[in-house]
This record gives sequence, structure tokens and C-alpha cells, in this order.
Amino acid sequence: MFLTILTYSIQAIAILLIIFAWVRKNKKNIGRGSLSLLLSLLGLAASYKLGNYTFGDQLFSFLGLPAWSNRVDNTGFHYSLLLSSIFFIPSIIIGYKNPTDFGALMGKWISGIYLFVIIISLLLFMISNFLK
Repeated sequence: MFLTILTYSIQAIAILLIIFAWVRKNKKNIGRGSLSLLLSLLGLAASYKLGNYTFGDQLFSFLGLPAWSNRVDNTGFHYSLLLSSIFFIPSIIIGYKNPTDFGALMGKWISGIYLFVIIISLLLFMISNFLK
């Protein structure tokens, strides 16, 4: 458990250092496009797992909904991925519409990559269920 927390902490610090270095280098204005980066970070937070805690799972639990397609043993498709895409899709759109604002390009790329991974995961899940 400690090693997992340490690993995630190191990753978070590395990402923040990259963002701060990028901010110092670019000197862009904060505007509507900056919302793209914020939405992409919220999408990451919805699917981020720290030990046994996942923000998306806790949100589904709070709403009384299952976080997995198989409620019995928490297997199948993880609905937190779909929750993340609710943040990623607007992030991409905002990033494309306001590319000159601070964080728009980074938010657009982060969201695009993660949305691509979610789509591939969904396709693989559907194929594996079809072959059963």
C-alpha cells in the first residue's frame, strides 16, 4: 500500500513539475481554453485509483449506482471510464475552439489520448463478451 501511494505521489509531482515548467516557458493567457486542462484533470481524477479508493466509484456509490457491470464481484466493464469521458469530450472541444489559451493544447492532448484508450478498452470488452 505504501509503495502504491509513493508511486502515485511521484507521478503527480512529476506531472506538476512538467506543467510548471511549461507554464514558465509559454506565458499564455488564462481564458476559456484553460478550462480544457481543468476538465481533463477532473476526468483523470474520476478514474484515478489510490489503493482501494477510486473517486468515480465513490461517486457512483453515493448516487446508489453500481461502478461495475457485474455487481457481484466487481468485474466486467468499469463505468468510471464512462464518467471520465464525460469530462474528456468537452475538454477536447474546448481545446480545439480556444487553442491559444493556457492549458488548451495540453488539456486537448491529455483528453484525446485517454479518450482513445477508453474507446479501445470498450471495444476490447465488447469483443471479449461477444466471443464468450
